[in-house]
Amino acid sequence: MSHQQTRIERAAEGSFPYWVCLPEEKCTGSNFEKHQEFCRKHGLTLSKHSHSVVWQGEWYQVLRFAEQAHAARFMQEFGGEPMHPSERGKGKHWAKWKKGTYKPKARNPYDFSED
Repeated sequence: MSHQQTRIERAAEGSFPYWVCLPEEKCTGSNFEKHQEFCRKHGLTLSKHSHSVVWQGEWYQVLRFAEQAHAARFMQEFGGEPMHPSERGKGKHWAKWKKGTYKPKARNPYDFSED
């Protein structure tokens, strides 16, 4: 992988912050085409960049979405689990999924924005 591809993927992460993990065997062959067609048909914002992670010896494919509702719709149809970008490995352990390590920050009591 070139350095340029890494920068492109890093830039795409900000635009696609909602990640869904599916077991690798559910993402190969004709299943890949089913996922692509489903997203096109329903107008889901699926990123063209994805990657694989491993958790407890099992490989997962990470699919990235721009909107939370799109990720939820995809999980409703195909299953999978949500993954927060902070749960991926760093450095030489880049492919490890640190499942369950993300803890949302407490909301500021003066923050009245709707999330």
